[in-house]
Amino acid sequence: MSFSILMSLYKNEKSAYFEQCMDSIHKQSLQSKNIIIVHDGPLTQELYQALDKWKLLLPITEIVLQKNVGLGEALNAGLVYCKYDLVARVDTDDINIPTRFEQQYQYMNEHKDIALCGSHIDEFDTDPLVITSHRKVPSGTDLDKSIFKRNPINHMTVMFRKSAVLDAGGYQHLRFMEDYFLWVRMYVKGYKLVNLDTVLVNARTGNGMLERRKGINYYRSELTFMNKVLKMDVKNKPKIMATFLIRSHIRLLPQSVLKKIYQLVRN
Repeated sequence: MSFSILMSLYKNEKSAYFEQCMDSIHKQSLQSKNIIIVHDGPLTQELYQALDKWKLLLPITEIVLQKNVGLGEALNAGLVYCKYDLVARVDTDDINIPTRFEQQYQYMNEHKDIALCGSHIDEFDTDPLVITSHRKVPSGTDLDKSIFKRNPINHMTVMFRKSAVLDAGGYQHLRFMEDYFLWVRMYVKGYKLVNLDTVLVNARTGNGMLERRKGINYYRSELTFMNKVLKMDVKNKPKIMATFLIRSHIRLLPQSVLKKIYQLVRN
């Protein structure tokens, strides 16, 4: 028994960041026998060279998409090739702590009723040794209470059961929110989601994180997400709608104000 690793690689990824990520996988205390890396469209020469290097060191299977299709579709394409039911998601610019996979694999094997487990993250801009913030996520009843208020799971930290993800419809296109949309659908179908009370990933946010999470496009995605959730079999729809309307309008605030809000809710 083992587990798969699922990654999506895009041409805009810096080869140096990808190298750091792959190095953190190579140094894991528990190794995967099946690493799926999806090419989300053509890559740069530097990324191809990095892949050639790591294919000599790790059991990598490349899934090549001829054009960029976006994260959700790319992950769905790769999920098909994951040999094992347990799948660890890895972002190509993040750094996994050395015992990440061992901790999650052990937990998921000891708790067969859990469909997904994630963790807290430490965030950094460019230097992994300089932690700029910490995103603590809820678990248990706290996760149940918060799932319709904000995304309660750090996508880059999850290990999930492939069978449960497919049963919930897999990743579906919803710009900026493919992961959150999947968690909600899994939750509504009755699957149990948890977060381990530890940091398993150092996540690279970059200086442009807030800029990516504001503006009219993010606002529209929030409203689309709300409409999809309200069509599900969920309780207290008026409260959910009010929460999403507040969330969506926050995306239109000036970046300086949005930064203060993020500092309040992410720690």
